[in-house]
Amino acid sequence: FHSETTSQFETSHSIRSDNPFRSSLVASYTMMPVVARSAPALAWAPVMQVPVAARSLARRAHGRATGVKASANAEAQATVLADPHMATSVTTPVTPAATPAAMTYPGLNDDLRFQQHWSVAMWRDFKASDLFPEGGNSSLTGRLGEAARSLREGVTATGALKNIDHARYWAYHVSRTSFFLLQAIVGLFIAQSGGSAGSASATPTKLETIVTGARGPLAEVLLMYYQDLQNIKEGKYGFPWDMETVRHRQFNPLFVLQRAAAFMGEARLTMQRKNAQQPDSVWLKSGLLPQYYQNTFHYQTDGWLSADSAKIYETSTETLFLGRQDAMQRCTLVPLHDYLQGRDPAQLRALEVAAGTGRFATYVKDNWPTLPLTVSDLSPYYLAEARSNAKHWHQLRAGGAWLGGAEGTGCDFLQTPAEKIDAPDASFDIVYSIYLFHELPPAILRAAVREMARVVKPGGLVVLTDSQQLGDRSVFNSEMHKFGDFNEPYYRAYIQTDLGQLFEEAGLTCDTKVQGSSTKTLSFRKPTVPATEGRAILERSFSMDSMDEE
Repeated sequence: FHSETTSQFETSHSIRSDNPFRSSLVASYTMMPVVARSAPALAWAPVMQVPVAARSLARRAHGRATGVKASANAEAQATVLADPHMATSVTTPVTPAATPAAMTYPGLNDDLRFQQHWSVAMWRDFKASDLFPEGGNSSLTGRLGEAARSLREGVTATGALKNIDHARYWAYHVSRTSFFLLQAIVGLFIAQSGGSAGSASATPTKLETIVTGARGPLAEVLLMYYQDLQNIKEGKYGFPWDMETVRHRQFNPLFVLQRAAAFMGEARLTMQRKNAQQPDSVWLKSGLLPQYYQNTFHYQTDGWLSADSAKIYETSTETLFLGRQDAMQRCTLVPLHDYLQGRDPAQLRALEVAAGTGRFATYVKDNWPTLPLTVSDLSPYYLAEARSNAKHWHQLRAGGAWLGGAEGTGCDFLQTPAEKIDAPDASFDIVYSIYLFHELPPAILRAAVREMARVVKPGGLVVLTDSQQLGDRSVFNSEMHKFGDFNEPYYRAYIQTDLGQLFEEAGLTCDTKVQGSSTKTLSFRKPTVPATEGRAILERSFSMDSMDEE
């Protein structure tokens, strides 16, 4: 846990003692370390508690969102009340107008351009105190005892076990977060002690400090899981395939130990570089690679230019986000689902720009196995890892079916930069990118926007998923820039960039915005008739009408 990350959540943690959701969510929060030590036996317990409070928060957010829409447009009000998850017109800002400077925030500008998924209102003003109260002076043991009592009393109250699929979801994901929380704690101990895990006498004090500081991230995790499950219940996508497949290698103890050991070593080196504010240079100097790409983002060893880096990346980032990264990325599947409704995926083509390890590509393939997918990245090492992930998915989930592409996986692999995509004009029906733009210099970012607009077909879909920006989450506005200190040299420029405007300038129209914790998803459509041609047609039509009148 980085101090600048946890400080974002240290706002007001007071909560009324009569809040009906207090005990259940405190229980979910305080039980996390226990679950980490005994996940199979105890992961079911927090399952009982989380959905109730999260559902209440979402409903309150829906109410705020629909209230704003109602005052802005009576016709839209009727539509939203009939289906509060959907809006049929461009909405007015969910958050009341603040200072003139705040109105330049791209997150607020999004409200004027995009239809708002219900998650936007849910996250806009969310803060950790909505779920977790101040820890006070009670001991960790006392909090755990209170949590255990609350869990026992709440088992029958929520009825979570009445739906086995939902219970399985919560059991798997709470166990997942518990694992990454434990890994984060151990990694931090190793990093701070220079390689040793510390003495036994110091452990309780450190553990309590870390758990208290984790209040905000755990609140984000639980609400993100609620949103993910809601999307599944709405039919936007299926249950995560790694949860459904016990033969997945993440359940292999040897595989897990290897990745965990690699993470521990990397965590120590990363924190040393961060504390010294001294990133390593990449081992490979190449005139074939753009200069910005040779930065060792996140202080990670080798940047994007080694197989070791590719193998540790997923573990490192999921530990940073306590296991919610996959759920945040799955927000991308929401606009994909809406676009693919009524279309035959086998007759379309999709491109993932800067796919990294290709883990998300396996979620796309699992939901639409026949959709031909080109997985692109600039790093050959990460493309090799993406190939491995695709083969693993195909082996476990495709039942031996030949889906075309490389080795029958239904995927092709393309080494190409985002700012100069090696593909013809209008060659893909769907183009999407995840967690790329915040690592691009402004000029390169604008070039990448133009390239994504160029290679998508008229009538096609473009989806961008990346870090939140200023205005997306009010609680983060004053602290968000600090992530740039983690060797993210272009992050401060990114969080001020109006992405909707850039894509409009590239000829696309804004479609829908989805918010998922610290991640935002923006979707765009390419008009079937370019705007310039449309204006010319109207001008010719007007001219002909004038001639007829004469």
